[in-house]
Amino acid sequence: MASTFSTSTSSTTPSDTFSASKLNQQTMLSDLMQQKGLLIGLGVVMCAFVLFRPRSAPEEKAARRLVRNIRRVDDADDVRDLLGENLPTIVRPALLIALNEVERQVHKGFRTLEKEIERL
Repeated sequence: MASTFSTSTSSTTPSDTFSASKLNQQTMLSDLMQQKGLLIGLGVVMCAFVLFRPRSAPEEKAARRLVRNIRRVDDADDVRDLLGENLPTIVRPALLIALNEVERQVHKGFRTLEKEIERL
């Protein structure tokens, strides 16, 4: 029983094998690994980044398809078919912006007209 309580000089502690900064890093890592909630949260954030990363817009895909398929065009009918398939998708965002601006201007015009009528 006396041998179990004896102190020997050959046993090493973590502070003997690591420098102060390495020991600090080692204990910080073990503390971090004990925080299961933090690890689960980190996993959820990483999954959210993977799932919600930006995808190619449909107009980008249509533009790529148009550029890729333009090489196979031989006559005017093929050009018409190719543009008919891809151009509406590419031009749609610009048309929606223009339509929104026209709608805003018409609404503004009606408001000023209503104000003029109220003044009379």
